[in-house]
Amino acid sequence: MKRLFLDCQMGIAGDMLTATLLGLVDNPKMWIEKLNQMRIPDVTYTLIPKEDKGLQGYRVAVTINGIEESEHHKGSHHDQHHTDYHHHDAHYEHNKHSEAHGPGEHSEHHVHGRGLQGVTDIINSLSISDTCKQNAINVYQLVAEAEAKVHKSTVTQIHFHELGMLDAIADIVAVCVLLEALRFDEIIISPIHVGTGTVHCAHGELPVPAPATMELLAGIPMYADYQIKGELCTPTGAALAKYFGTAFSHMPVLTPTKVSYGFGTKQFERPNCIRAFVDIVNDSEDTIIEMACNLDDMTPEEIGYAVEQLLLSPALDVFTTPIMMKKQRPSTMLTVLCKIDDIDSVRDLIFKHTTSIGIRYHRCDRYILNRSAGDIDWEGNRIAFKTSSGFGVERHKYEYDSLAAIAKQNDMSLLDLKRQLRKKED
Repeated sequence: MKRLFLDCQMGIAGDMLTATLLGLVDNPKMWIEKLNQMRIPDVTYTLIPKEDKGLQGYRVAVTINGIEESEHHKGSHHDQHHTDYHHHDAHYEHNKHSEAHGPGEHSEHHVHGRGLQGVTDIINSLSISDTCKQNAINVYQLVAEAEAKVHKSTVTQIHFHELGMLDAIADIVAVCVLLEALRFDEIIISPIHVGTGTVHCAHGELPVPAPATMELLAGIPMYADYQIKGELCTPTGAALAKYFGTAFSHMPVLTPTKVSYGFGTKQFERPNCIRAFVDIVNDSEDTIIEMACNLDDMTPEEIGYAVEQLLLSPALDVFTTPIMMKKQRPSTMLTVLCKIDDIDSVRDLIFKHTTSIGIRYHRCDRYILNRSAGDIDWEGNRIAFKTSSGFGVERHKYEYDSLAAIAKQNDMSLLDLKRQLRKKED
């Protein structure tokens, strides 16, 4: 299994993530050329080697008609700044854009902007795979939905200003293309540092994180270090994290095979970058989630029913343990194991079928044996079995259902049937 861990101690933005992923591919310069061959209107990508406080990596400059987006937003944290939005029935002037281009330049598209359909049309026109197109549209849809919610509007009424729209498309599409090429089975993202202070938007000065960014970060671990002033997490960065992240946690135990650094433009007292770690997990290793809760007000029948329902779910295993709680009350601890991708659905089932008001959970790295299935013939009957091997052992186990069915047919005990099978093996 190929895993990616993103260390977001300085937030996350589309251009920084693009630069980080370019540090993981075999030929970053070739991939920059591929990104430029997608032909996003008026957009050019440039790969810039960068060093910050001894760390070496890349920065990606996205220029629109030869002008880098960050030049329109002097002092912004990242190359990728807020995409500015307006509603169907109102226009918000973007003074920095007009200052950079001069009066009248790009004014029609800039003031009126494009709706989500316009963004979709641009993405569908690019020379990329259908999967990349759909992923990019889905990410932009997340941004539009967040903006619509905070403005109490609808997705169809949200319009994207031309400059921010093209810049965000460039970042989103680049990330989609690079992730498709890198083919990670799991993308783990650290708690995201969002920064402090205020950010300038079309509506004026807003607290960091801006409302749309905060909407996108719902359900994602985040924090602020008040020694760092400024916006560290952009809407595009938050949307990409939400869409592609398979888990959000501190760094798990891993053995990095490759590390890269993707930088933003602004300088801080610490390196302004996203760190990426690639980890190849052997087939004999796996990571799962273990959830547990204590139940002291359910009958055995109710607990049994809950266990039955959980066993029908994607849970890997479900078991109970007798425990003693406060005031020496006999109680039951329910434990459920599941894959990382299934944590939400299994969590909801635990709350649905138990009286628990809180569930503990943590990631478990485990060693697993390689497993295979087969069957043998015993006096004209097929008996299914499983073989487990690895770590210097190999063992076989007959399936209970097969054994029970044959024992009943032949009026035998399970013990007698197993003895005869062992003689046959010898």
